[in-house]
Amino acid sequence: MTKALLTIGRLERIALPGLGVDRVEAKIDTGAYSSALHFQRIRLSSKDGVKRLLVTFQMGGQRKTKAFRSFKRVTVKSSNGETSRRYLISTQVKLAGHVVRTQFTLFDRSDMKYQVLLGRKFLRGRFVVDVGLRNSLG
Repeated sequence: MTKALLTIGRLERIALPGLGVDRVEAKIDTGAYSSALHFQRIRLSSKDGVKRLLVTFQMGGQRKTKAFRSFKRVTVKSSNGETSRRYLISTQVKLAGHVVRTQFTLFDRSDMKYQVLLGRKFLRGRFVVDVGLRNSLG
């Protein structure tokens, strides 16, 4: 017996509870493997010999700074074939009553319409995308 997948639209309102963001519109991108989050400012710091990544997010009308002790650098290939080094963090996404811990690369998306991009790694085994729908879940 296969698990029923929830149908979502190409754009959905989500929450990022671990970042203190109650509501932000995310673009669902089946062409992207990983998910991406827009950051306003990013810097490395060290406290008591422990490295931390300090990230300032501005989304959903809120500006928050969050410290991550668990993070890494990864190489990401963009849709136009260019590669870049980005930080990778993990946080929770709340969508349609489902809370899923997922990984995000951090990228300056200020030139883009949506601050959050949810890729196939997040969608797989949980959601099916109907591109004709938008904010189908409320």
